[in-house]
Amino acid sequence: MSPRPARLVEFALTRPKTVLAAWLVIIAIAAVFAIQLDHALTAGGFSDPRSQSATTQMLIQRAFGDEPNQSLVVLEGKRTVTREDIATAERVLRDNGATSIADPQTNPSLASSDGRAVVLAAGFPGSNASVQNKTPAIQAALDRAVSIDAYLTGQPALDYELNAHSKDDATRAELIAFPVLLVVLLFVFRSLAATILPLVMAGSALAVSEAVGYLATRFTDISILYTNIVSMVGLAVAIDYSLFIVKRYREELDHGADVGAALRTAFSTAGRSVLFSGIAVAVALVALFIPGLMAFTSIALGGIVVTVVAILLSLSALPAVLALLGQRISWGTLPSRRRASRTVPVPRPRVSGYGVSIVAGLVAAAALIGIASPALGISLQSPVASATILPAGDPAQVGLDIAQQQVGNHDLFPIQIVITTPTSTKPAALLREVAAITHYAATRSETSSASSVTTAGVPTATLAQFIATTGTVPSALRSSLATHGGNWVARVVVTAADGPDSVAAHHLVLALRAQVHSNGYTIAVTGATAQGLDFDTTLERSIPWIIGFVFVLTFVMLLFAFRSVVLPLLALAFNSLVVSASLGVLTMVTHLITRAPINSVTPVLLFAVMFGLSMDYMVIIISRVIEVYRSGLSFDDAVTVGTTKTRAMINSAAIIMVAVFASFTSAQISIVREIGIGLGVAVILDALVIRMLVMPAVLRLIGHRILPTPQDTSGRRFRNAPVAPSKPRATPVRARDV
Repeated sequence: MSPRPARLVEFALTRPKTVLAAWLVIIAIAAVFAIQLDHALTAGGFSDPRSQSATTQMLIQRAFGDEPNQSLVVLEGKRTVTREDIATAERVLRDNGATSIADPQTNPSLASSDGRAVVLAAGFPGSNASVQNKTPAIQAALDRAVSIDAYLTGQPALDYELNAHSKDDATRAELIAFPVLLVVLLFVFRSLAATILPLVMAGSALAVSEAVGYLATRFTDISILYTNIVSMVGLAVAIDYSLFIVKRYREELDHGADVGAALRTAFSTAGRSVLFSGIAVAVALVALFIPGLMAFTSIALGGIVVTVVAILLSLSALPAVLALLGQRISWGTLPSRRRASRTVPVPRPRVSGYGVSIVAGLVAAAALIGIASPALGISLQSPVASATILPAGDPAQVGLDIAQQQVGNHDLFPIQIVITTPTSTKPAALLREVAAITHYAATRSETSSASSVTTAGVPTATLAQFIATTGTVPSALRSSLATHGGNWVARVVVTAADGPDSVAAHHLVLALRAQVHSNGYTIAVTGATAQGLDFDTTLERSIPWIIGFVFVLTFVMLLFAFRSVVLPLLALAFNSLVVSASLGVLTMVTHLITRAPINSVTPVLLFAVMFGLSMDYMVIIISRVIEVYRSGLSFDDAVTVGTTKTRAMINSAAIIMVAVFASFTSAQISIVREIGIGLGVAVILDALVIRMLVMPAVLRLIGHRILPTPQDTSGRRFRNAPVAPSKPRATPVRARDV
């Protein structure tokens, strides 16, 4: 362990009461802030504020006076929706701050053909957060006042429901995970004291991390995904780190060491592994800051904060508690068979046995490559223009579905083409340009309709002459043509035939951007579909940088940890194989259930989180192999003993992680379910296939040359390991020696 963490551990061991008192104060203060986190988080974050669609949307708001937040009320009945029903709903909207409302009287396309479904489009000023927080009050008022079914939907309502479900998902997952983890830890430790301790560490890590998240919302927007990632990663790493250290501590006690020696051995070995594993997780998550997208920065912040807090707790609070407990760590031990012997027979080298191991490992690696192959055809898309991310039956989703099915997509999530040119341009030339663009958009096969100032029923020549003569646009047409900042601003509203979130709609945006252009005019495309496409594009451009960043920093960190060039390269290869295989499984499962694309956030998040978490197993196993090898065993025997001695620990840690991630498959938000499935599969493949089969086989193939020489590791980082003798010791070897 490096000097500073070693000093932290030593301070905790010598002054445990002081350290625990400090942590209790920190946790008590953190709890006050943590309970306020949910109301401070922001939904959304799946757009690029620097993109063409975002900047063009701001221009639309300034030029045409569109309110920044558009909410929809969908009225549906078994009878024709009456004017009284509409008036009642409009009164509710105005009472709650709506400044503009469009209804079938002003826009006939907002009613279904049979009149049984009506959409009201209301504009609200203020921030998205302030409008979305009005959702429950507006929905309750509609339920009381309107005599037919009324659903509040639109982006603010969708964001509110996403926020609420995200909170529920995190709470539900924790309620599922903690009892399961209690049983798993009780099975692993067979001691009540040793079982409760990791759970206390995990709960403390979550409380402090949520408090940090609340404080961060005072300075910037934080996505609701912060809560999910804190729970998901925090439970996994905090419990695993405590497991590694406590298990090694109890092992040393079982071998006859006194409390002080057992603690120092545990923290110089398992503690060192925890330190580097935690750094690996944090380093991998730092890469998520690269795209500059709020959803990813929130996920990165949450994962990094909870990992750092888990490390600090593991290297300060945990040693303090263990120092105070001493031998009482085995308090509440369950009845079990007494071990017959404390010696571990070390197998003599058997070429045939090792040969079988190598073959099995290579076959397993080939199988993982095969499993990863479906990921080559993965289809990614962020569903920002639909409610598919929400659970079925959610009022906001039901309302949106009714609107799209019975009224149509018009004016709900349209694609908008915005044309700007200096006001010195003659009106006739401007209108010809707008007409040409409208015609091109309308004739695309992906288009249902396209409208603009030139399709409003006024002859183009007459309109051009009126504008040229009066210098103004008729008031009825100012929602399609206006002046702003010395420019004409015209917009063409396009409706996608297959819905705003379809693959065809994304293709339509690309086609419009590629073909719609003209000299002297600035033409841009915006709308929810365009914003989703820009988000995906920004993310895709960032992926090579994210991968490169993680690879380089992980390599440097492991090079520092192991003083070996080959081991970091192997770690990168193993982790890449695990992530690819888990994406392959996720792709297969998704294709079996639905043909919808996977959320574009999922694979990037899966890569970053799993790449860091996988280092736990790599560092633990390799550190034990080095320790055993330096005790005098041959390299092949060291691989066997190292993997055998850590197998129970690795499998226990994997079960804990799988239990945590599996609890999130109960989430109502689709992206959280995808992440839970992907991470759960990745942990299973990593623990059972990579670490137990592939890794030992590759180590034996390469041989002891992959390990650092005794001279490379004789300094303080391995000062607690015995010096390797010139000749191997005879077997059997006492378990305490390995």
